[in-house]
Amino acid sequence: MNQLIKRLFSDSAAFAVATMGNKLVSAMLVPFYIKYLTNGQFADWGQTNTFTLILTYLCMLGTDTAMAFYYFDAKSAQERRTYLFNAIAFSVTMCLIFTAFAYFFGAPLAEVVYDHNGDYTYLLAVAFLATVGAIIIQHLLGYARYAGRVWLFNIFSMAYVIGSNLLSLYYVIVQKDGVMGIFYGQLVGQTAVAVLLLIIFRKELVLKFSRKHLSELIKYGAPLLPTLMAFWAMSSISRPMLYHMSSINDAAIYEAMMRLASIIVLVTSPFQLAWRPFSMSIKDREDAPQLYGLVGRGLLVVGTLAVMLLAFVMEPIYQLFTTGKPGLGSGYLYVWALSLGTLFNVLHTVFGVGLLIKKKTKIISRGFMIAAVVYVVGCLLLIPLFRIWGAVSMTVVAYLIVIIYVYTQNQKEYPVDFRFRAMLIYLTIFLAAMIGVTWVQSNELPNAWAYYLIALGVTVAAVFATGLFSVRSFRQIGRLLPKLGGKG
Repeated sequence: MNQLIKRLFSDSAAFAVATMGNKLVSAMLVPFYIKYLTNGQFADWGQTNTFTLILTYLCMLGTDTAMAFYYFDAKSAQERRTYLFNAIAFSVTMCLIFTAFAYFFGAPLAEVVYDHNGDYTYLLAVAFLATVGAIIIQHLLGYARYAGRVWLFNIFSMAYVIGSNLLSLYYVIVQKDGVMGIFYGQLVGQTAVAVLLLIIFRKELVLKFSRKHLSELIKYGAPLLPTLMAFWAMSSISRPMLYHMSSINDAAIYEAMMRLASIIVLVTSPFQLAWRPFSMSIKDREDAPQLYGLVGRGLLVVGTLAVMLLAFVMEPIYQLFTTGKPGLGSGYLYVWALSLGTLFNVLHTVFGVGLLIKKKTKIISRGFMIAAVVYVVGCLLLIPLFRIWGAVSMTVVAYLIVIIYVYTQNQKEYPVDFRFRAMLIYLTIFLAAMIGVTWVQSNELPNAWAYYLIALGVTVAAVFATGLFSVRSFRQIGRLLPKLGGKG
């Protein structure tokens, strides 16, 4: 089992190269967007992203997730390539249909979606067309990931994200195209990377429509669509709610803190990219449940401690990013809650690993739908009263519902010892500590560092007191971590 843990660490470390590069560059560019866009335009950018995200889910229909299964389940390379082509063809066709709709009905759509901060008649059409390239990239980079072509994945992930951001900045700063410029840059950058990837993978694309293979992909992936829609609701619907129910300025603050909260993916994203193919590849081993339990506990502890440390340093980072921009100053207080929601979303893939193995994806969808209903109702009630706090608090509540539901259902199908009772006690202590950190920061108390040390000490002590890990367990971690620069 030690070798398998080392392999997961190695895969995660390899994928971290692209993730860290992308997030660091994206974070460095955020101040430029804040400077050259008005608060209203910044909020409009978030509004548009809300629709491009749901478009991606509707067009892919879970076929990317299905490829993670059928890549390893396919009986031959030819069959694997057939799955790939049909997944791409289906997703691109769907996206082009939505793009045509947005083009012909752009004016009335803009009237409903935006608050007249500019001429956005063709904004959604341009954003949707850019999404075509993003979908092709997502499919092909996923295929590269399953094939173990880590450096190809890293290089083109960085080219895709960094290149699009730089091009977008050119259109925003030089061409002064505002929000439209952001999506002009994405259209050019994502299309270029998509074309290059299609050339590289041309031998892997079997130009053959297969109803059988497409139906298998959709049969596996479509039940996840309610999950994705629920995830969209929990991650994005608060943007238009704040935009229309609170104020455009609150929506701009929310957009800024969402971009800074995404720093937590430096911890979660490399793991998430490595976890799906890794967990599927070892599912038939006798010691797989033991390994899944160890990974789940480890991710929870490492992730929550990362969220806490991020909260300690978020205020100066946020103030640096928003210097000279009135109205955005309080956003740092909410970042930890959004980061925790991102961590919980990744954790559900570990707690529900047995449901994915058993192809019981409908159960996961049910959990997300329950949580989404709670989230939307909670936001409708709390945003008018507590504004941004209403949205971020419901993020934590909704994702906690997801992981509890998925865990309980997973245990019925594929029991794994996650020590879940200990996890819940640990999370209660962690949340109490984080509420204290927020109170200290919001009241600007002196010597805040002393409370930070106490909060960190109590949280670390809770790891051992609850029985999640023992001191002996941590002594063994050094033996499991792969040596940097070693083979593999």
